[in-house]
Amino acid sequence: MEQGALQFDGWTVNRVSGEISRDGHMSRLPQQLLRILIELTDRAGEVVTREQLVKALWPQGVVDFDNGLNVAVRKLRVALDDVGDTPRYVETLPRVGYRFIGKLGTAAPPAIESTPASSVGGKWLLLALAVVTLTAGVGIFWFSQRSAARTSHIPSARAQELYVEGMHQRSRRDVDATALALARLEEAIKEDPEYAEAWAGYSRTLTSAVVRQLTTPAEGLPTARAAAERALRLDPAVADAHVTLLHIHMDFDKDFAAATRDLEKARRLGLNTASFWHYSAMWHAQQGRIEEGLADMRRARALEPMTLLLSSNYALILFNARRYDEAIALMAPIVEANPGFDTGRSVLARALTATGRFDEALAQLQARKEVGAWQGDLGVLYAKMGRREDALGEIARLDALQSHGFGESYELATIRATLGELDPACELLARALTDGSFLVNWMRLDPRMDPLRGRKCFTDVEKKLYGD
Repeated sequence: MEQGALQFDGWTVNRVSGEISRDGHMSRLPQQLLRILIELTDRAGEVVTREQLVKALWPQGVVDFDNGLNVAVRKLRVALDDVGDTPRYVETLPRVGYRFIGKLGTAAPPAIESTPASSVGGKWLLLALAVVTLTAGVGIFWFSQRSAARTSHIPSARAQELYVEGMHQRSRRDVDATALALARLEEAIKEDPEYAEAWAGYSRTLTSAVVRQLTTPAEGLPTARAAAERALRLDPAVADAHVTLLHIHMDFDKDFAAATRDLEKARRLGLNTASFWHYSAMWHAQQGRIEEGLADMRRARALEPMTLLLSSNYALILFNARRYDEAIALMAPIVEANPGFDTGRSVLARALTATGRFDEALAQLQARKEVGAWQGDLGVLYAKMGRREDALGEIARLDALQSHGFGESYELATIRATLGELDPACELLARALTDGSFLVNWMRLDPRMDPLRGRKCFTDVEKKLYGD
């Protein structure tokens, strides 16, 4: 197999390191996506069966390679900006396989690859000369080439298998497989400590566990943060690590300034993943920029239309924009088709509650098996229904959760505010900035905060949170 570069439609891909560039922008394909692309381009115009790709990607097999292959091919298309209705490069033949339909060209191996390994000084001299010849983007080019030299690590086959299985387990909705996902990712890291994507996946899975209240912020976040930072030291371009740090800074640290810097860095790197557009959407929407948030979430959903969380968070933005009927119209059929999607039930229940459809909202909330961050919704509903004792019972339950290290001040504030207990609600809202309350970032728009809107306590917290 040739060890140089392949080229098509302006793309240049290094077959060894996975470096991929077009129009002056450089990034790096994960090894799994690179292996798919090589298998397809080596047989350009021919059908490569799913079985052939599975054999190439998972020599020893994994539990659900079908789902893993679907995800991997979708990510490859995203990386190649091949996500329209009509494919330009990778054609799918349902239940059969895939075919590369782009026109291959030729490209000489990059100079940095052809320089003898013993001539270290010569390598950097050639690199410096290349930089000098550029008329724009000098700093970015230097950084990308230095990064490429550091990130040519190819994970072992066993580590890749463990990583794929871990990420598959993380995405399951039929059962809670978080512990198994973390175990597989830990094994991948142990197998290959230089595997940046495994560190990033581990970090992302841990932050998800904190959101779902499977572990406390104090237990999960320090490790998640350290893992994301380790991933970026190994590979400054790994997308999941950038997105996870954005998530941590915005949703847990309540530091929108740091999140803004994360977002700008990700944009400079040219990240075009569903998770990037997802958190960009949340960043916009939580600050009140509804249309920008919806636009970014639409981009995320177009890239990963089967990811249910993207749809529920699109509906969450609609709810906070008080477009309740649209949120209901979106989520009702999704929940019906996916009865185990508890986050979707929570968003749907909020919209039903806001429109006075209390019995339907109650049915959705009582059907949940996992409540996660949505702890205040039942108490708010009881308060709106006039069931004060039941609402107070929810407050007692959340107080107990709070005592075990989960941040519930914001959810408690929404219940107290709905009950008309505004002074206690103000105290809880102020506390929500520091106790790990997850959903306080929505306070600027959240209809449940209407009883406090305009009060000094509300404006004080708003200024501290958003920095304006």
